[in-house]
Amino acid sequence: MSRTRRWWQFRRRVPGRSVAAILWFGFGRTVVSISLRVLYRYGVLDRDRIPAEGPVLVVANHESFLDPMLVGSTMSDRQFSPLARDSLFRFRPFGALLRSYGVIPVRREGGDAAAMRATIAELKAGRCVAVFPEGTRSPDGRMLPFRRGVLLMLGRVDCEVIPMGIAGSFEVWPKGRGRPRWRGRTTVAVGEPIPAKVLRELPPQEALARLEDAVRAEVDRARPVSGLPTRDGDR
Repeated sequence: MSRTRRWWQFRRRVPGRSVAAILWFGFGRTVVSISLRVLYRYGVLDRDRIPAEGPVLVVANHESFLDPMLVGSTMSDRQFSPLARDSLFRFRPFGALLRSYGVIPVRREGGDAAAMRATIAELKAGRCVAVFPEGTRSPDGRMLPFRRGVLLMLGRVDCEVIPMGIAGSFEVWPKGRGRPRWRGRTTVAVGEPIPAKVLRELPPQEALARLEDAVRAEVDRARPVSGLPTRDGDR
């Protein structure tokens, strides 16, 4: 591989970011991925469905605090910016750490125009963003209804939408538990890309339902791999 080709392979993971930022993100992801594999037998289904370049919006279910780390480990060939509630940034040292990894703060109450602009800017720059449209962690591991904010992002930029289903993270670190368990099994299933323009052509409620169904289908694929039953009651 030529030097130019190697450089392109390096920069395409997150266009426009500094070399230091790319290396810092890669270091953190390596540490997290190893920890997930050792402690929680983390596995992935169909990782190759993630586009090698271009803007990507990952849409996933939200079972626990582990979910952004699971998504980041799954996107091993790309780097991404997840959205996280703004309260996590109140402790300044931790907030600075989150920002160093490209995390975008978002207010859960009402619309957040700043977070929306930041997300759209990331996608227009050819980068990747991960969102959890339920808006909060599930209290029992079952998917909550998706909020419509994700459709506002898709209405402003062309990108590939990647549904991801996460299984096992609720069993490891359920909502209300102060710290994660030390053992478990987690799996992420990656769905087929959906062009944003396809979703824009649907009425809003149908587009949201299609996203929910796509993510739920991936959760159903991931759960048996983690030794968990599928949940017909979610449908």
